[in-house]
Amino acid sequence: MIDFIEAVVAMLPADAGGRTGVVAPREGSYRPFARIGSERLRIRFIEGPPQLAPGRDALVMIEVETSPDDESLLAPGAELEVIEHDRLVGLLTVTRSLQS
Repeated sequence: MIDFIEAVVAMLPADAGGRTGVVAPREGSYRPFARIGSERLRIRFIEGPPQLAPGRDALVMIEVETSPDDESLLAPGAELEVIEHDRLVGLLTVTRSLQS
């Protein structure tokens, strides 16, 4: 079971429908969904820059709270959408998958 992924996240700018405020990946309180095809996974940002503003990108570590039915969906190179309240706010590209 994949418990964590390392990924490059690109947050959409606010004028393109992204967030209007920053997130703080290191606080562990940012818990959006990741969408891969028809699957929605609950994720939690646990490491990255102190703040991540709309329109910016960064390398982050993410805890996968809801595992996908097919773990190959989280293989390096996979692209996931970051979703808040059914709104696309960013894109993730998986660089590494980790098991605890």
